[in-house]
Amino acid sequence: MRMSGKSLRCFGLVGMGGAGKTTLAMSIYNKIHSKFEGSFFSVNTRAEVQDKGSLGLVAVQKKIVMNLLKKEDVKINDVAHGKAVLADKLSNVNALVILDDVDDNRHLDALYKPLQSSLGPKSLVIITTRDRKILESAKPTKIFDIEGLDKEMSKWLFYWHAFMRPKPPVELEEVSERVIEACNGLPLALKVVGSHLYNVSDKSYWEESFTYLQKHKTEIFDVLRISFDRLDSEEKEAFLDICCFLIDENEDLACAVLNACYGMGRTYLHELQNKCLLTTYVDKRKKDVIRRIRVHDQLRHMGRRIIREERRDRAWDEETANDILQDERAPASLRGLSVWSHIPLPVEASHSGSLPQLSHGVTCLPRLRILVVKDNMSKSASTEQRRFCPHYIFNNVRCAELRWLRWEGDPFQELPRGLRSTKLGSCGATSKPYKRTAHGKATEIAALGYERLQRVDGIGHDEPQIPPIGIRASCHFI
Repeated sequence: MRMSGKSLRCFGLVGMGGAGKTTLAMSIYNKIHSKFEGSFFSVNTRAEVQDKGSLGLVAVQKKIVMNLLKKEDVKINDVAHGKAVLADKLSNVNALVILDDVDDNRHLDALYKPLQSSLGPKSLVIITTRDRKILESAKPTKIFDIEGLDKEMSKWLFYWHAFMRPKPPVELEEVSERVIEACNGLPLALKVVGSHLYNVSDKSYWEESFTYLQKHKTEIFDVLRISFDRLDSEEKEAFLDICCFLIDENEDLACAVLNACYGMGRTYLHELQNKCLLTTYVDKRKKDVIRRIRVHDQLRHMGRRIIREERRDRAWDEETANDILQDERAPASLRGLSVWSHIPLPVEASHSGSLPQLSHGVTCLPRLRILVVKDNMSKSASTEQRRFCPHYIFNNVRCAELRWLRWEGDPFQELPRGLRSTKLGSCGATSKPYKRTAHGKATEIAALGYERLQRVDGIGHDEPQIPPIGIRASCHFI
């Protein structure tokens, strides 16, 4: 993969989920990125686009230009405009770009093709995918098949996660080898199952775990599920919240949200990290170095599948909102919701008759703790549909258990009555001040700093006042 100097080169890494494609690509990136004029690693491209559609592709296009040109911001209107910007702005820049987890030819068309036509001759693009046909359509210089680890490497990885040493205790050696064989050489499974069995000396528990893996070894979801099932109840809820709403968020924000919901933030993140259910990474794209939350796409898929098939109490995009909220029983158990401001909620969920009732006919979402409303300024609902959009619905629905609110686009001067929860612990503001917000104690509100706050209901003259703080352009606060 050394620079040829003649023309841009493209390499592909193909293999099943959990085989280590992203880890390998990241290792290559860390080793050689300093040799290029600019570099960018697009992690989990599929997830970025899957959750946000064409807006996700535009977001990746922006990140590529901003990172390679070291600019703070760049204007891109849509995918077609983004392709033109990439082709124009990046002309003859010698760069390293990694497009991780690409699973659609549209991703190549929007991201790789404009780079292919514009980047300098010493540039290198690496694409990771589970679909060989995707790579073949990119016509790379070479495709590498990423297969499972061999027996010795599998042992080494598993033993360090299960025992924190290169050899197992004698009494667990035989069952360890059987567990390793059941993981089928997949690094992710070896790490997660090894961490699951860490500090467990009961041989019968190891035997049970092996039996479980033997039964489910063809489905990685079930292999990973063994670690989730061992979490305590609130750790499970925290993990599911992260899978649905907190991937790629600032670690400090994630701690604040989990602390508001469960009374523990840093502790739960630490425990989940110890069990290899999440990692963190450093985002250096802006002036401030930010540590963000990362969850392997297979683990994210596991968490969301548990929600879809069993819990049905969180909705993180339009598809799951339409699926889950059409169930008349869903509003009573809904714990988290992420929606677009311009997309009407399903009529079944919007109709007051479908929501649980408080006294005097006031409707409520009694268990909703997390609400994220994303803004799309380029779209708007029709007048007829508008009354089913989040702005209208949440002005009339009581959310007494709400703990984290992020509402982009500032559609109101003050928080709707339905969102003024006395338990609101973490909130996101954007461009305008709220005249009125949640009830709360000044000591809690000042914990992370409020910005542009004009009034807090529930704080009397005898309560401690909010101290002066620094102003930030956008913040989340307690």
